[in-house]
Amino acid sequence: MPKGIKGFQKGNRLWCKANHRGHKPTHSQPHTEEAKHKMSEHWGKVGCAKGFLGGHHSIEARRKMSLARRANGHWNWKGGLTELVRGIRRSPEYYQWRKAILERDSYTCQDCGGTEGIEAHHIQALIDYPEGICEVDNGVSLCRDCHFRHTFGQKLNKNKLTIRKF
Repeated sequence: MPKGIKGFQKGNRLWCKANHRGHKPTHSQPHTEEAKHKMSEHWGKVGCAKGFLGGHHSIEARRKMSLARRANGHWNWKGGLTELVRGIRRSPEYYQWRKAILERDSYTCQDCGGTEGIEAHHIQALIDYPEGICEVDNGVSLCRDCHFRHTFGQKLNKNKLTIRKF
């Protein structure tokens, strides 16, 4: 160990196991029954999570909580778009669009020029421009990293994209 560090070196005692500077450890004596009763009343009145510690919700309460968190009650609900998007991406038209984009761009990322993990990307999002789902002009080939960067709001290196506006 470096000089000046007193960690768990031979001869040092752990501070929590021994009386430290003459003080008794606070956990050495159990609570009295009266103290336990007062604490349970306090936590029950305050309404903290500790007031329910060890308790279980009834089956009816669990069912109600489950229903409340479904669909538009869930914080991440997007209006049922998962099934719509999943259906679009499994359609034969989508596969043809994807193949046309990748072949047009020679399976090369149009941002960095890479050839590994190439994906077809919609320039205008499916949600914003649903009629452009299968338009070849609305697509570009990107590698996974560039696609991730672009999808999450970072700008592509537009200096390299001189073929078309993107």
